[in-house]
Amino acid sequence: MRHLPLIALPLLLAACGDAPGEGGQGTPPEEAEMAEAMANATIELQGTGIVVPAQSGFEELAVPFGSARAPTEATLGNVVGSAIDESDTPNECGLTFTSYDGLSLNFRDGQFVGYRAEAPYVPDTTRAELLAGENTSMVEDSTVGEEFVMGASEGPEISGLFNGVSDEAGVEALWAGENCIAR
Repeated sequence: MRHLPLIALPLLLAACGDAPGEGGQGTPPEEAEMAEAMANATIELQGTGIVVPAQSGFEELAVPFGSARAPTEATLGNVVGSAIDESDTPNECGLTFTSYDGLSLNFRDGQFVGYRAEAPYVPDTTRAELLAGENTSMVEDSTVGEEFVMGASEGPEISGLFNGVSDEAGVEALWAGENCIAR
């Protein structure tokens, strides 16, 4: 029997908020500690959603596809920062979204159904390194660029784009679940 590997890419998050004043003036110590811990938090992009692993004294927080919009935004917003754009009007694919710097969450009928990630949430690895791994392959005749897929053919999968054709090309974007991609 073939086992489906868990696809998780631990990715370092950039600090999204302003640093507290010198010595944390005006900020209660508990809030300053929590802000520091979240500024150094990581996320794992998975074919089934997003996970904030246990770290800095906080327990693991899973945000699987199918989660309600408000709790999804609250959980991930605490880690990735404030939203920079959002839509409650469905696009041509029937999806609404909330975007953060480098991460966009897609919703259908109020449920989290997909994501698209760019820097700083994509792995800092080369095309050659990623394609050398198990269950990673190029998409033949893709119309969106140098597209690849990670994961067993039975799913779930994470798709992505390389920013070039050379072995040294990096990862430009990753997505999973429902996305509106013009092909």
